[in-house]
Amino acid sequence: MNKSLAVFGMAAALSCAAMAAQNDALLVFSTPGPDTYADGTTVLDGECYALVWLPKSSSAIEVSADGSASGGEVVLTAPVAKGGHCPGVMFQIPASDVEEKYSDGTWGVYLLDTRRWSADGSVAPAGLKPDGTARLVNASGSVSGAKVVVSAGSVSSFAASGASSASAVSTVPVDAPKAEITAIRILGGRAFVTVRNTAPYLQYGLTAGATPGTVTERVDAPQTGSENGEEIVLVAPASGNSGFFKLDRR
Repeated sequence: MNKSLAVFGMAAALSCAAMAAQNDALLVFSTPGPDTYADGTTVLDGECYALVWLPKSSSAIEVSADGSASGGEVVLTAPVAKGGHCPGVMFQIPASDVEEKYSDGTWGVYLLDTRRWSADGSVAPAGLKPDGTARLVNASGSVSGAKVVVSAGSVSSFAASGASSASAVSTVPVDAPKAEITAIRILGGRAFVTVRNTAPYLQYGLTAGATPGTVTERVDAPQTGSENGEEIVLVAPASGNSGFFKLDRR
């Protein structure tokens, strides 16, 4: 990644093309939109698109909640969504990498759902970690028609043939902490459920019920896990002074 150059915005990208080394590969990708999350809402500005490399032995890439991947390589994560789609993005790959790492396989583009829910109910893309990978991934989806064949010294453009959706739920890393409910308080018709041992790359929510056998009502108020080890508090409607709740991933 540190030897590669990503340029966001077609005007800037085209002006930078002349600066690329003669044998470097330049990839340009975009989507027409409107691109959506699994719940049908349009992607937020600043949402991420991933440029991925699939070796010949792989047919798909599986993205984990912490941004890692298996079955292929996420070569670039670009937080560039604007107006419900991916604008033109140019990515420069050194000729040596084209020859040594990316000579036998296919390229693709995935839409990522990196929405983070805060305690105040606000929602925004989580952004990138210092290493350039997504801070969290709730779900992902392959962008239809985004395919390209690259050779050293070429500029290859590809655009999706239709709208895309991040609908495949990300996998949970095997070393993810096991969250648990530590306290429940009923105040003013609401249940305040305290949860500890959460992961900053997962979203947590509650399912509620009046009895242990009826815990089926999904509470639509998720929250992202803590980044510093602090407990989080989930809030749900409460009927009377009692209720039963189950913690789940969103």
